[in-house]
Amino acid sequence: MTPTLFDVYEILGLAVEGKLVTCRPISDLREFIKNNLGIVPTGANLTTIKHSWLKDNFRELPLGATLVEVLRYSRAYLLFIISVTIFADASVATVPTRYLQFFEDIEEARRYAWGATAHAFLYRSL
Repeated sequence: MTPTLFDVYEILGLAVEGKLVTCRPISDLREFIKNNLGIVPTGANLTTIKHSWLKDNFRELPLGATLVEVLRYSRAYLLFIISVTIFADASVATVPTRYLQFFEDIEEARRYAWGATAHAFLYRSL
């Protein structure tokens, strides 16, 4: 017995219909990360972001945070969450930076077919 899209919807509660989750090319990763998170990890490889870096820099929202800060922390949290749920890979403790593009517009993020994406990722990982 294999999991179906309906199973994904019932178990995870994630939408199986909606916008297709596809990545667009990002020409300048440093600028992209800076614009979305406000800070950039040190090091030459910016194609992935370490879970530990996300935890160290976005663990707790400061008191009196501005809307911009709330959005940045929200993006970091969502990026971490999808990397340990929908795109879970126990062999690495990083998340591809390209996934951050789905949270540039927080309101738009809920319109994606995350359930269908989780289903596809599961089958690809088998």
